[in-house]
Amino acid sequence: MTEQQKYKTIKKLVETNGNKNRAAIELGCSRRHVNRLVKGYKEQGKVSHWATEENAIKKENNPVGF
Repeated sequence: MTEQQKYKTIKKLVETNGNKNRAAIELGCSRRHVNRLVKGYKEQGKVSHWATEENAIKKENNPVGF
């Protein structure tokens, strides 16, 4: 699933007050992560989604303790 598709899924979930469990399965993440994405989307819109993805990439590229 592309980042654009993930964004559209979270946006639609917020707009329709949809099923977070189903969204988590579709996105391949936990319901807790979906809750964080929804909260960020409600507070900051698309900017929040991209910041979350950018932080995840930074964490992958920087091992702990280095």
